[in-house]
Amino acid sequence: MEVMTFNIDNDRRNLVDDKQNFSIDFHDSKYNWLQARQYEESMRQVEVHVVHGNGSPVDLTGMNPVFEGWMPEGLYRIIDAKHSVMIDAQNGIFRFDFPAPAFQIAGSYKQAFFRLMKDGMSVTTLEFSLDVMADKVISGLVPSDYITPFEDEYDKLTTIVEKADGKFTEQLIKWKDEFNKAVGDLNGDYLRIKSLADALDARLKTLEDKIKADGLLTQADFDEQIKIVNQNIADALKRLQGNIAVGDNITIGKRVNKSNQSAIENLKSLVDPTLFNFVFFTDSHYDQWNDPNRTGLERLNNALLMDGTVDAIIAGGDNIDGGSSLYDIVLSQHKEYINDMFFYHNEGSDKFILKGNHDDASGRQISYRKSGDKEFANTTSIPDEDLKRMYNNSALLNGEKRNGNSNYFYKDYPNKKIRLVGLDSNDTPDSILDADGYLKYPGLIYMGYRQEQINWLANTALQNVPEDYTTIIVGHVHADARTGASVDEGDIKSDHYYNIDIVDKIINDFMHGTSSNLTSTTKNWEVSVKTDFTSQGKRIMAGYIHGHQHQDNYTSDLGFNNIGITCSIGTDVKNPSEDGWAVVSIDPTKQTIQVRGFGRAETRSFNFING
Repeated sequence: MEVMTFNIDNDRRNLVDDKQNFSIDFHDSKYNWLQARQYEESMRQVEVHVVHGNGSPVDLTGMNPVFEGWMPEGLYRIIDAKHSVMIDAQNGIFRFDFPAPAFQIAGSYKQAFFRLMKDGMSVTTLEFSLDVMADKVISGLVPSDYITPFEDEYDKLTTIVEKADGKFTEQLIKWKDEFNKAVGDLNGDYLRIKSLADALDARLKTLEDKIKADGLLTQADFDEQIKIVNQNIADALKRLQGNIAVGDNITIGKRVNKSNQSAIENLKSLVDPTLFNFVFFTDSHYDQWNDPNRTGLERLNNALLMDGTVDAIIAGGDNIDGGSSLYDIVLSQHKEYINDMFFYHNEGSDKFILKGNHDDASGRQISYRKSGDKEFANTTSIPDEDLKRMYNNSALLNGEKRNGNSNYFYKDYPNKKIRLVGLDSNDTPDSILDADGYLKYPGLIYMGYRQEQINWLANTALQNVPEDYTTIIVGHVHADARTGASVDEGDIKSDHYYNIDIVDKIINDFMHGTSSNLTSTTKNWEVSVKTDFTSQGKRIMAGYIHGHQHQDNYTSDLGFNNIGITCSIGTDVKNPSEDGWAVVSIDPTKQTIQVRGFGRAETRSFNFING
């Protein structure tokens, strides 16, 4: 078995001068190499060792090695995540068993390397020389792209058709031809290809279930499901097309639009480190399908360039749009946003994630209930417990205090005399279903607070606040939102807000050092809480910062500053100049809030409203 060793820190090669006729010179013996003959399969194996610059092994625990190759003649590609076997993950060793499609065409690969995937991030090895010798004796393998998720789905489809009758042979051949053409036009990263394959798998399962139920597969069943499969492929191709990635993967979080550089540097220069400063970046509505250029992540990257300059960076909710009909897609959107970007940066600023009304992806159910669109008929929302895990709440990454692993929190900053409180304004009961089996309170249009969080706010988060501290509260939904449902509770075309007036009253009691008995009798949103701040006395409240409304706004008639920050998504998701977020600075001595806008966001200043 051939042994290959890759040093991911020190391995290097010169850039290719002629990018149009991409060709790597492998004459230097330091490069790894593999030679095989056409039509070999499975028995041609390599043992791969991955090491650091000092020779120590790279820990591959949890990684998925993917072989990526650009075949001789530059017409076909291999993306194979199926044939790797982890031998000793901690010591950086895996085996790869090359499938027959890897040796379809005689000649030298234009590019061949391994991509090591983990949690949406990747690092690649240097290319190795892969030569395929001609076999003039055996023939019959037709050259084509080989992308394992799609090949697996095609195999399943073949099995399904075999369970039917011979009438489908012609349709199967036709679909295979269309499939090959579609994949031949596709470029994209493996995670997105895998997400599409998972979606196709769900469609094929529908066919299997139909066979089990009826004992046969009708022509109408086949045609309907294949039409959907083909449409899914066509839709995905529009979003996955692009240039073949050459060389190492570039992490989005390390790039910045040069036109924004001066504005960000200017913001940094205005930050007074003696004050409490945080970035409020909200309503990015990231959607990798409707945002093929990943503009949402680029805008988040702009905000993350403040990392280390401010005390905290807060993602204010509606971080993803949650509108895709494919469940795996909305999950991968969260992963890209949270793990691949938000928590990837680690320059010293605390990072908090708030939950918005789009983040549970419940809008997909509303799309079906409004229009009857069958594409959304079987969609589910993301359970709140799953979001908590995605947000890494239980890890208490910033040393904050939470109610278990709740989406709400507080943290004291003693050197700045600040208490930061983050609320979950989408505290919806996601275990209650309507008569049709869908959520009775889909988070997209049902927002508010329930008993446990309100009790925590009144009796934990706003208690034991030192007299010389200033408190700042952040949430997704505005504090002056309507309370209750002004229309029929089951109306899925209007927004509904619950118990926001109770939260406002708690804040006022906190500011004035007073007490109240607060109740709400709305079914499934019942609240009963007694506030008592009399012994604590009056406390200073800088304001409540929120998003949701997609505009810079301000009200003070609630008895405190209610400050809205515009959305990052803007009016044109393809135009980076439409970005908008703010750096908020709290000055307890002067009792002022300075909001410095980036992009479309306005620059404003407010005085505290004292109790």
